[in-house]
Amino acid sequence: MIGSGVGGSVTAGLLARSGRRVLVLEKNPTLGGVLASYDRDGFKLDFGSHLISRGARGPFGEVFARAGIPGPRFLTHPIPVRSRGMFEITAPASRAGLPHAALEAARQLGLSARERAHLARMLFQVFTLTEWELRRWDRRTLDEFILQHTEHPGAYFLFSFLASIFFVLPPWQVSAGESIRALRQVIGSYQLSYVEGGMDSIAHALLGLVVDARGDLVTHARAVAIRPTTRGFAVATRDAEYRAPIVACNMAPADVDALVEGGLPGDYGAQAAAVRGSGNAHQLKLALRRPLVEEGCLIGGVSTDGKTLGDLSLDLMRNTVASIDAGAVSDPLAIYAPVPTNYDPSLGPGQLIVASIYGPTCDAPQDAPARWRDRAMAAMRAIIPGLDDELLFTEWTPIRAVAGWRGKSTRGAICNGHQPGQVGRDRLPVETPLPGLYIVGDGAGGRGIGTELAAVSAMEAIDAIAEHAQRRAA
Repeated sequence: MIGSGVGGSVTAGLLARSGRRVLVLEKNPTLGGVLASYDRDGFKLDFGSHLISRGARGPFGEVFARAGIPGPRFLTHPIPVRSRGMFEITAPASRAGLPHAALEAARQLGLSARERAHLARMLFQVFTLTEWELRRWDRRTLDEFILQHTEHPGAYFLFSFLASIFFVLPPWQVSAGESIRALRQVIGSYQLSYVEGGMDSIAHALLGLVVDARGDLVTHARAVAIRPTTRGFAVATRDAEYRAPIVACNMAPADVDALVEGGLPGDYGAQAAAVRGSGNAHQLKLALRRPLVEEGCLIGGVSTDGKTLGDLSLDLMRNTVASIDAGAVSDPLAIYAPVPTNYDPSLGPGQLIVASIYGPTCDAPQDAPARWRDRAMAAMRAIIPGLDDELLFTEWTPIRAVAGWRGKSTRGAICNGHQPGQVGRDRLPVETPLPGLYIVGDGAGGRGIGTELAAVSAMEAIDAIAEHAQRRAA
């Protein structure tokens, strides 16, 4: 197993549970990839900034059942999400409160009776589209779906933000079908969760099965080549070479293609090279002496230049994304900030906020990371009164460093972005044309959001490996 992120940990753990002896190679000094953590001044900080969108009701519930382990335990919060900044609203504690929240959102946005009716029809369609209809929308954008119902800037902004925030892509780039599925699943389960003990509890639980089955976990082991042999593959790192009949890669497809001697063959190789990643985000971690934020996660568009809902327009949204693509600090800033200590107070002596700020993945951004950091801090000060008085420390991790830890050469948060032509039946399969070589995680296979997508991909690989073994035995 190359890589110990979500896809790697799930694949390795389930293979070990099935009786396989597994070797896990991890390029970083710490196992877990995006699930990994580190300690600072009594706080346990995640390298990622994730929540699990459906908690135990989603794919991880199935993963743990397959693995025969009880957990770790998923924790929810009575205030799951609150939007701050230009638009302020609080998600209800349960689905029963969603109609009231929708009416409040319509009031704040100043929607006329006609616009409310348009929005209601759109939401009705969201929850009644058949799977056949959704597959047609897989190859069209969320922008197209929304504009057939409304052009009201506020309604467009709110719905597109809710439906595409999972995928780190603007609505004119993300697949409508996949966005609608994800929104259905999140609302249907209504179980936005954090993991007890920190996100690395998932990796530790699953990789522990590898050790129990006499497998090995090797850190500081970056794979530099994969060479097909008569009995499987030889995987080379800078210091050693390992041989195995089966190799699974928790990597971007293009990066796997670059490692394989002679490249991935045929159409699969061409498709792997053409896969487009998502956007990404800078990370700003804030440690506070005492809690200032009540919610489990705060989100929003935050303007430090004084923009309000009255300034919203479709052109403003497009210009903002264009600025980000060029590497220029945007206004407003799009912020997604889980508050891990509000789920599990044992993670630190105060409050920990892990904010992601949508930013550029380009090679030479127009504005330096320091300017992004300063504007991000200004935005957080604007939406959290008294922040400076309670700050213990801040940590700023620019996109280049975030991508480097995760090992994604494209710098995208998601290797295979949920764009039309790359979701559902169009998605790269986990099984490559080289028998015994698989790609898992967010680069191939699966459906869904972030960590859940990677877990689904890993389970697909487990099933494919079992079928491969049966074919060989036959």
